[in-house]
Amino acid sequence: MFMGEYHPTLDEKGRVAIPVKLRKSFGEKAYINKLVLTYGFDKCIMAFREEEWERFVREKLVPLPQSNPTNRKWIRHLMGGARDQELDKQGRIVIPASHLEYAQIKSEVTILGMNDRIEIWATDIYNNYRPDQDSLNALAGDLGI
Repeated sequence: MFMGEYHPTLDEKGRVAIPVKLRKSFGEKAYINKLVLTYGFDKCIMAFREEEWERFVREKLVPLPQSNPTNRKWIRHLMGGARDQELDKQGRIVIPASHLEYAQIKSEVTILGMNDRIEIWATDIYNNYRPDQDSLNALAGDLGI
């Protein structure tokens, strides 16, 4: 399972280091050396392990009726933006220029482990999506905490 918040930096070649804790999230034998990147929601980039991407496509996208123009638009957005990207020996991944532009990433990056995927954000944009204290209090109430 992916989890945690990390703050690596984008280098001049458009690479960002995927934290070791995320690369080893599935055990030593499942060390991640390739991710599928695609345009995400809320101006982030989503990164999946290959098997999780295949499951996402099979279970979430394939069932969407193609007769609905909105569904076609979302499938094009997600599938058209999908790229296999290998991690180098230092655990860095090249983020395609189109993805950097979409997510408005220039240098400061926030990476979030989100259970079955990783989200890669421009830190300033991600900060706009953080919940305020009232929202957190409401969530605590909903969770019975």
